[in-house]
Amino acid sequence: MCNNECDARTPELAHPPELMVDDEGRVPNTFWQSVSWRQFPEPLVVNLTLSWGKSIELTEDIVITFESGRPEQMVLEKSLDHGHTWQPYQFYAVDCLNSFGMESRRAQDLTAASVLDIICTEEYSRGYVWKLEKTVRFEIQVRFALFGGPQLSDMASLYSRLDTTKELRDFFTVTDLRLRLLRPATGPTSVDPLNLSKYFYAISNLDIRGR
Repeated sequence: MCNNECDARTPELAHPPELMVDDEGRVPNTFWQSVSWRQFPEPLVVNLTLSWGKSIELTEDIVITFESGRPEQMVLEKSLDHGHTWQPYQFYAVDCLNSFGMESRRAQDLTAASVLDIICTEEYSRGYVWKLEKTVRFEIQVRFALFGGPQLSDMASLYSRLDTTKELRDFFTVTDLRLRLLRPATGPTSVDPLNLSKYFYAISNLDIRGR
């Protein structure tokens, strides 16, 4: 991590966005790092946008690996029209009710009838409780299993539902994804206003697979 602030002009202190999607396992480990809270009004908000220039169908879980603590609040959004309009995909928070006015739910709680529901989960936001946990997921496979069966053993049924149900097919289709980071990990104590440089976001990998 940058000791104080990252500096794109200095190779040792540069953590540009392309380091979120480079080869994993490089030594030393590579990652993107945002500016710190010290350089930004409260709260520290960062938007990350990925654009493909075409429609893709997501086929596996979206996995975001944080080098920093996982954000206390964030939203994953999608676009079907190349970024002209956006819809939430999922909300993430330490306290869903307080942050977004939604009860906390998990993807595993969804049913075939509720698979299109936009949920808020607290499962991936408590980075200082489970310090070894660095990933945040948007579960595609759990939703697919509602139609394809456990271990996706009935792919014919899944593909039939996707082919015949436009709303379901559109749910798993994107032209762009946007990650809105709304509050960084601050730890179990209150925010230290005299040391805001220690609060930031850092991501080492984005794993997004589709066809």
